[in-house]
Amino acid sequence: MKFCRSTGFRNRLRILFLVLSTVLWAGASASADVATGKAAFEAGDYGKALNAFLPDAQSGKPEAQYWMGRIYEGGFGVPEDARTAFEWFEKAGELGHADAQRIVGAFYAAGKVVGKSPSMAVKWYARAVEGGNAMAMRNLGTMYLDGKGVERDIKKAISLFENSAAMGYGRAMRNLGYIYYFGEGVRRDAAKAAEYFAAAAKAGSSRAKYDIGRLYYRGDGVERDLERAATYFREASREGEAMGQIFLGRMLARGEGVPRDREQAYFWLTLAAAEEPDKTKFLLENLEDALSKDQIEAAKERAKKFRPE
Repeated sequence: MKFCRSTGFRNRLRILFLVLSTVLWAGASASADVATGKAAFEAGDYGKALNAFLPDAQSGKPEAQYWMGRIYEGGFGVPEDARTAFEWFEKAGELGHADAQRIVGAFYAAGKVVGKSPSMAVKWYARAVEGGNAMAMRNLGTMYLDGKGVERDIKKAISLFENSAAMGYGRAMRNLGYIYYFGEGVRRDAAKAAEYFAAAAKAGSSRAKYDIGRLYYRGDGVERDLERAATYFREASREGEAMGQIFLGRMLARGEGVPRDREQAYFWLTLAAAEEPDKTKFLLENLEDALSKDQIEAAKERAKKFRPE
């Protein structure tokens, strides 16, 4: 009997070991499949990525579901399908995936494939904020700032922007810059606005590069510095920011803070004209009087080949 009890105990141990091994193997396999899918996605092999993500997504793995949403939203290797993307994001969000929750909120905020609902957007953004998502903090902050889906609360908006900015999110820093520049719920402070715009520019915000450049151009909140303004406008322009291109074009046309270069000015203003035709029309017409046809054509050809950095 003693031998039987010992044998039975060993059998139970073997069964327990097999069960634990299966669970651990399944978890490692799922993790490996997601990692494989991500690597394939980054390499542009979207078919392989989809095949790696799909089994885990179907079995309820939120990270894989999130990536399936990304694939269908962007049309990566499949026809673009916002409805299917939303369904995958929603599944991942229900299972606690913070960035998927943010994206579901954005769908409701825009009314994309679902009925537009600011209150639902707020709900989903708030869930993502609980998960520590910096982008959702900024999005929820804008809802409080504008009073969409919630009662307007400037202090709450500022708090959310500050938390997002503390996590390094440039767009939240830019929001804070605007709040202090215009005195929205706070005492107007152009110097503090400049600090936030500069931080947002450093974090990679093209629009913030234009904003801080504009302050240096005008000497608003900072000492006027045309060379520094031109540097910021040039960075914003290379990244496709139309207002940066307009200011840079105007400075090049006049020789403000940079050597005068009318052909280069025409190039940047031609690019900006696609988004801001009314703001560039007069400037371009003036430059056309000072440039040869060959110079104008050369600038236009360069503009056709331009791709934002």
